[in-house]
Amino acid sequence: MPAADQNATPPGFGITLDTAAAEPRVVVTGELDLLTSPQLQEALAGLIADENSRRVVADLTGVTFFDSSALNVVLHAQRQAGERDVELAVVPSPAVSRVIELTGVAEHLSVADDPRP
Repeated sequence: MPAADQNATPPGFGITLDTAAAEPRVVVTGELDLLTSPQLQEALAGLIADENSRRVVADLTGVTFFDSSALNVVLHAQRQAGERDVELAVVPSPAVSRVIELTGVAEHLSVADDPRP
């Protein structure tokens, strides 16, 4: 029996980059978990590393599930952004907000209400 494809994207998951906007953004839909979090990490790292970035938006309003691996990715990206003097604005869905609230990490994140400035 063949092993499951570890690079398979689950149904309903999507991640898009909008680099044409005044503020580059990553828009995520679906479940952010151990399987999909690396895609978010890669996208955020690329935008944060861009020398022209001063503010990057992580639009997570379409996220339906958010686990500890996803939270770790966002916290790591926040740390990277701070090191590069870039603001990382996280726009959470109710699922993301709940995890942020339950874990008490809100003080370490720049949480925004609206994905657009």
